[in-house]
Amino acid sequence: MPDVRIMTEADLPVAARALSNAFMKDPLQNYTFPDDEERIAKSPAHFSAALRCGLLFGEVYMAENGEGASIWLKPGATEITPERAEASGFTALPAEIGEKAFERFFSVIGFGEQYHKMDVPGPHWYTMVVGVDPAFQGQGLGRALLQPVIDKAKAEGVPVYLETAQPANVSFYKKIGFDLLRELKEPTSGLGFWTFRLAP
Repeated sequence: MPDVRIMTEADLPVAARALSNAFMKDPLQNYTFPDDEERIAKSPAHFSAALRCGLLFGEVYMAENGEGASIWLKPGATEITPERAEASGFTALPAEIGEKAFERFFSVIGFGEQYHKMDVPGPHWYTMVVGVDPAFQGQGLGRALLQPVIDKAKAEGVPVYLETAQPANVSFYKKIGFDLLRELKEPTSGLGFWTFRLAP
């Protein structure tokens, strides 16, 4: 399995660029930034806030040479409170990526959050984001970026939870053992939305 390591603050720009590339054709990212040039320009700031949230309040893993990253929140700390949002930079995003883009993204995330709370009411590891630069996909990096926390969750006896708006990811998560919980459609965007749980 490819090598991954814990990300540091110094790695943040590289990881943000890798995630931006990974999600350039993702349905949710396309809904957030309908214009291609805007998506290219503003996605790094968008993912930087998520990465900083993981660094401050969870764990972040990255491929050894920065080809991808995974962002996790820990059991008992999966809620992004207003204080955590401010510390991570989420509250600054409307000024950085535009208010309309911010509203589009978080309307979909808010839709998913209600199911998150129902699907895993107890302690669990939450996969905020996992992505691999398309130039390096197909080499096992996605699985490698998930594996450290899957192993921790099994050792701790807690589940892992994640969502995706990317239809192509559904078979991947099933293949590595996640159970599909819900297949939904977000009403405003029309995006498909899938939730998954990996039992301990």
